Order: sequence, then structure tokens, then C-alpha cells
Amino acid sequence: MTDSADSILIEAAINGDERAFAELVIRYQAAVWGTVHRTLGNSSESEDAVQEIFLRALVSLTRFDRRYPFGPWILRIASNYCIDQLRRRKSRKYRLWSDLSEAEEERLLRTMSTKPDIENLAAEDSAKYLEIAQSLLDRLKPRRRVAFVLREIEGHSYEAVARILGVPEVTARVRVWRARADLHERFRKRLAALDRGTRNEKTL
Repeated sequence: MTDSADSILIEAAINGDERAFAELVIRYQAAVWGTVHRTLGNSSESEDAVQEIFLRALVSLTRFDRRYPFGPWILRIASNYCIDQLRRRKSRKYRLWSDLSEAEEERLLRTMSTKPDIENLAAEDSAKYLEIAQSLLDRLKPRRRVAFVLREIEGHSYEAVARILGVPEVTARVRVWRARADLHERFRKRLAALDRGTRNEKTL
């Protein structure tokens, strides 16, 4: 069931009240910004993306089913927009997670590696390992990456991820699992290559 205040604002916005829709933007802008920024990266496109997402929401507002919460619906629009942008940007290089907190960085590294001493690895040269993490995350398929962001970075439940993406919960779980498995395998290979390079340097 959607929030009663949201329902009032949605009804007013559908009837042409611009201030009502502006209030909805204020309520959900931070959540939309977080999804966009963490999925597309720290780019100048983020602000335009947020505006485009809310514009799409406004255009589609009459089709919103008010039996359900507004938050997952607007985040679904945001996620679909991000997937479209990632597909268009496949050939371009960009960085992700540049503004993660230390706790989020540690969580990301834990997710990407099963090594028991991951904390020590990150402490040795956190910039190096985060650079590896970023390069690997860039290679995830868009749908898997969005699901990974929602679940592993933003901390949504699988049920919420499924609602946001508009898929069955099992599909959401599979996308996150596949993203995590891809990251595990690639990260371990990169770490092994890095370890070999370090040992070779020491023998010179």
C-alpha cells in the first residue's frame, strides 16, 4: 500500500498541480540520485539523468498503480534508465564508486573476494584494489550490475530489488548471484596476477 501522503500528491499531480509533483521529487530525489550515481558513476550526466527519470515518471504517472508504494516504482524507472545508458556507453571507459565510504569500500571488496585476509589486502594498498574492483564492475552486464548495486551497495532486500526491477524475486537473486560470481572469479584472477607480478619484482 502506498503512503497516504504520496497518494494525495500523486492525485494532485495527475490533475496538473506542479507543486504536488515537485514535492514528490523532493521526497524521492535522494534515492533516485543514489541509484543513478552509483550505477552510472561520478559523471556530469548524473544530474541530467535524475531530471530525465522524474520527467519519465511524470509522463507515466497516470499508469502508476496506487495500490503499491511509489518508491519502488520510481526506482524501477531509474534502474531501467541506467540499464539503457550502460548499454549505450559500452564502448566508453568510466569509473565507478569513486565516492564510496570506507565501509562501502570494505563491503565491496568482501563481496568480490573470498580471500580470508581481504582486510589486509585492502589495507596494503586500498587504491590499487579499488581500481581493480572498478575495472571489473565496468564489465558486468547492465542488468546484473544494476541488481548488484541495489542489493550489495544500497542494501535493499531481494524482495525490494525484485519490485524495483519489475522481475520475480528469483530473477533478482539470480542476477545478483551471477554478478557476484563473475566478480569473485575475475577478482581472484586479477589478484593472482598481481601477486605473481609482485613476486617477480622481488626476484629481480
